Amino acid sequence: MKQYHSKHTAILSTRGFYTILTVCALIIAASAWVLWSDATADPADETQASLPIVTPAETPDLSVDTPVLSEDDAAADEDAAETETEPEEAEQDEAEESDDTAAPVEPTPTETVNAPVYVRPVSGAVITPFSGDELLFQPTMGDWRVHNGTDFAAEAGETVMSLNDGTVQEVVEDGLYGTCVTVTHDADLTSTYRGLTDVRVVAGQAVSAGEALGTVAETIDAEAALGPHLHVEATRAGTAVDVLELLGEDEVE
Repeated sequence: MKQYHSKHTAILSTRGFYTILTVCALIIAASAWVLWSDATADPADETQASLPIVTPAETPDLSVDTPVLSEDDAAADEDAAETETEPEEAEQDEAEESDDTAAPVEPTPTETVNAPVYVRPVSGAVITPFSGDELLFQPTMGDWRVHNGTDFAAEAGETVMSLNDGTVQEVVEDGLYGTCVTVTHDADLTSTYRGLTDVRVVAGQAVSAGEALGTVAETIDAEAALGPHLHVEATRAGTAVDVLELLGEDEVE
């Protein structure tokens, strides 16, 4: 019996040793497996695993009804908007009025029309006036006829001046009145000076009022009875006019 117990105890001791050895081997194998798994694991998996889980934001519910303004509320809003714009319009009007006050309107300049200046052709007195339709006795011819010009007393050689600004239209010789110079002026006015000599102008030349045209000749054949003098005629649009009226002389000297 004692021999059996010793033999049995030896067997158990042997089995216990192997059991412990097996358990240790399994522990070592498991540890190796864990280490190997950690070494071969994907870092991305760990990163993803470490990231927090984010839930998507809640989408606003579009089905919620938007409050609708009543007609009274809309009218009130319009009145408020108009009330706000009225001060701006008032300020703008005040600014415009201020600008008008600051910048006075200048009067429109009126065009000044200068009256024409007429100059006596010679300084002598009138010896035969303009007759118009009235017949005057002509002593040289010994008859009655109209006198469309004005005869001014003058000395032979006295300077004859242009009645007004103008342009010399022509210089001609007349069998009865000698050398004649015609000048055209503004407003269809022309003037003709008869019985000249020593003429100083030519056709087409511009002359000024009072500019010398020539001198008085010794005589005019058509009016030789009057002695040396200047015969001046004027027409407006082809109609004879009185030279004295142009000069503003009402009475014959």
